[in-house]
Amino acid sequence: MAEAARPLRSRNSRGPTPVERPHLKPAGAGQPNDLARMIAEQFGAGPVHEVRATVYRRAPHDFLGEEGYSLVSNYFLRRVLPYCLTHHIITTLQGAILSNLIGRQKKGKIQSTHAEIAQELGVQRTSVGAPLNQLCDMNLIRKVKRGVYELNPRVAFNGNGDEQADFLAKLRAAKLESKFPDELGEILTLFAKTEIC
Repeated sequence: MAEAARPLRSRNSRGPTPVERPHLKPAGAGQPNDLARMIAEQFGAGPVHEVRATVYRRAPHDFLGEEGYSLVSNYFLRRVLPYCLTHHIITTLQGAILSNLIGRQKKGKIQSTHAEIAQELGVQRTSVGAPLNQLCDMNLIRKVKRGVYELNPRVAFNGNGDEQADFLAKLRAAKLESKFPDELGEILTLFAKTEIC
């Protein structure tokens, strides 16, 4: 119900001329036992208290390109890959292909032909097959079928931790002979399986 109008002064008038404006209040407002409060107290342990929270939002990531990003193991980037490149355990072409696949993956899955990879790297299509097979031998990637690969999710993964855990559980349940994804290939035995992450 509308209350009686209150007189307010107009900003433009200097005299006491009142400006009439109606002032409305919600039903029950101002009464100590309004319905919402009574229900809250009935089901709560005591009086209702006001709680305020401040939410801070982080700025979104700003990366080059529109493909989002993959989480990559710091240990792999800091220890495994640089060592393997320096000591020619992984060739520059293998490193380039691996980097390309990390960037292509969606939740560990990669769909790509040799021709697509070769075109992005600026090399001949025929030069991609052997290095890809060698990366499979190292358990850095796994060939599922022609043009479909799985990236070792303990090296890099595009997705959240729950999705990675689900993918790992599925791979471990398969009990692959290669021990993918938990063991790297023989050529990388220098790096313990527990240190990949």
